[in-house]
Amino acid sequence: MIVTTARKGADQLIPKAVMFAEQVNGRFVKRDEQSVDAMIEKYGEHVLIVGKGKITLYHQHYAEPFFYHPNSAMFRVKQYKKTNYDPLIETAQLATGMHFLDCTLGLASDSLVAQIAVGKEGKVVGLEANPHLAYLVKYGLKSWLEGTPDLIEAMRAIEVIHTNHLDYLKEQKENAFDVIYFDPMFENTVTASKGIQGLKAFACQDTLSNEIINEALRVATKRVVLKDDWQSKRFGQFGFTVMRRQHASFHYGYIQV
Repeated sequence: MIVTTARKGADQLIPKAVMFAEQVNGRFVKRDEQSVDAMIEKYGEHVLIVGKGKITLYHQHYAEPFFYHPNSAMFRVKQYKKTNYDPLIETAQLATGMHFLDCTLGLASDSLVAQIAVGKEGKVVGLEANPHLAYLVKYGLKSWLEGTPDLIEAMRAIEVIHTNHLDYLKEQKENAFDVIYFDPMFENTVTASKGIQGLKAFACQDTLSNEIINEALRVATKRVVLKDDWQSKRFGQFGFTVMRRQHASFHYGYIQV
């Protein structure tokens, strides 16, 4: 991975970019007014652009970049506070003080909603198999400044771990978490926002297996929850009870432990 600066204020950003290069095991290259496309063509690697407030990751083979943002979580949190309802919270039966394991962290939108639900007394751990995504989302959660104080506090509370979820589950004792959550790449294509498209270029494409579900059932005390597109066969394959939502492109399902 090549790490460089944004064009604006490039000289002042060099120390920050060098720090990022060390953290992601990349190499720092001076920008020198080069375009991102030119750098990708020249070096044949992913390019991480370090700006004053925004960090953007460009895949060498995909046009849409990845950058951290709360995605739909800010709206969902606002709606939850207003209506006391969110489909994930309802399906997982989340309550104050519970421990929630997000096995497919992505942009951490679901983890953020879960953290609001479990509160300060609870715990949310997010697992991300891709090291670059794990680092950038962890950095984003620790540095994002927009939103209400409780939203910012929830962001800071989420623990991000770079690991494969099956490996992590195997290391856990029985009943280590109340709820285990999966949001794998959908079997059928669903139109997504540009931010999600950027995520998909780097995201792990592994699907679920009986071994993964069995480990999740061992580790969970209450429910294993799956988010998937409405036509997915995985709900039936692994025995999830589906919470169907009219006109929704995806559903949540659960297995009661």
